[in-house]
Amino acid sequence: MFRLAFLVLLTLPLATACLAQQFPIMPGGELPVATIELDKMPWTTIPSISAAQQFATIVGDRAKPGFYIQLVRWPPHSVLKAHSHPDDRYVMVLSGTFYHGIADKFDESKLEARPAGSFFTEPKGVRHFGMTKDEGTVLYFVGTGPSTTDNLEK
Repeated sequence: MFRLAFLVLLTLPLATACLAQQFPIMPGGELPVATIELDKMPWTTIPSISAAQQFATIVGDRAKPGFYIQLVRWPPHSVLKAHSHPDDRYVMVLSGTFYHGIADKFDESKLEARPAGSFFTEPKGVRHFGMTKDEGTVLYFVGTGPSTTDNLEK
């Protein structure tokens, strides 16, 4: 829980500015109180990355310059082969167990289990991969765009 609280405190000043871009500004320029329930998120797919994963952008737009927060929902038995990103990413596992590895090619022997509540980083340009097993998972990503998923292993 300490890690989650730290992540929230770390991103709060940046998130406030980004949320102001997505929600109507109150008189005087204040950020309105906003709530988004996980089960009511507008989830979408990005077929060029993965047909199985679903994405929900909470703050910003990872395709544009600036801070973003994005959720990624992985169904059970999903695999995303080795790839990299041009930005540093900070990740929290919100639910389920995520299996994450660092290498140029997918290698199941290099996967490490990251249960709900785990925090990890994905430094820019570092190739990594992931999968789920019998349960799905939801990951919470924080980064600075523009961001892409590069060098996806075939």
